[in-house]
Amino acid sequence: MDNKNNLYPVKFRKRYGYIDMKGSIVIENKFNYAQEFEGDLAIAGIDNKYGFINRFGEFVIEPKYDEVMIFNEGLAAIKLGDKYGYINLSGKIIVEPKYDETNFFIEGRAAVKRGYMWGYIDSEGTEIVSPKYLDANNFSEGLAAVQIGGKIAYIDKNGKVIIDAIYDYANEFNSGIASVCSKGKYGYINNSGEIIIPLRYNVCDQFNEGLAAVEIREKYGYIDNTGEIIIKPKFEWADKFYGGIAVICENEKYGCIDKSGNITIPTNFEDIDIMSEGLIAAQIGDLWGYIDCLGEIIIEPIYEEAYEFTEGIARVEIGKRIGYINKVGEYIWGLQA
Repeated sequence: MDNKNNLYPVKFRKRYGYIDMKGSIVIENKFNYAQEFEGDLAIAGIDNKYGFINRFGEFVIEPKYDEVMIFNEGLAAIKLGDKYGYINLSGKIIVEPKYDETNFFIEGRAAVKRGYMWGYIDSEGTEIVSPKYLDANNFSEGLAAVQIGGKIAYIDKNGKVIIDAIYDYANEFNSGIASVCSKGKYGYINNSGEIIIPLRYNVCDQFNEGLAAVEIREKYGYIDNTGEIIIKPKFEWADKFYGGIAVICENEKYGCIDKSGNITIPTNFEDIDIMSEGLIAAQIGDLWGYIDCLGEIIIEPIYEEAYEFTEGIARVEIGKRIGYINKVGEYIWGLQA
């Protein structure tokens, strides 16, 4: 089996197996539950117990857990009874199940909850920051937003408060900038806590590809990282830029713009997803199909759900039936419940 090719979970005869890009069954239908592969491993279950399989369909981590999460930074959260811990890629328990909630490991730290409070552990399970926060977000660029009392602060990986708890809302850092909110107004700070774009917006998004969507007087536009308006606020809603285009809304219809604010896909759609491999899932009426970067329909809207393409294959759904199609709309795996 070529490990470079993707595998896709399918359900038939009330069991899950996997097909390849041609629609051929490569892992027999023997699981009660199966997820997509993340790297060389996929979550699979038998009789309400879960573990991880390899691309040959063999359990490399036995299905003995009540719940498992995908691996990140070499560790995965597992649940035994009503408590969570972590295992490594060999299946060895690194953190005993003793927490009430857990997050992914990001930058060598994971937020964990005990009782009503959150703290952080390192990859060896040591509590670097004991649970004492009402909420705790993932680390990004060395800082994490935590709730202290009714306000949000930022701490470093050792739990030292770097930016005081003065905000009502705070997002993660991206390229040294984070969006924050105080007294109902949003703006941006740097990683020293200095306000670099004044808190004057009703809503603001994270920066992506050099621009961020902001709301001014109930209209959305885009600013650069100096706060200069690059695309005038004129949309009912606006998303982040991906691959040089962003989804926007006008008159309750969705389309796309480029970084100059020019409409590249007319606002004719009930909803639009992000582009994947040159195609965009779009809702027309009550159903979903696929359009190209100019808004031309490539695959007719006949699906109740349509997902992004991966290596030329996309999952589609009608009712409880699931199938997979290629980029010309042909089924490689017909709809099955």
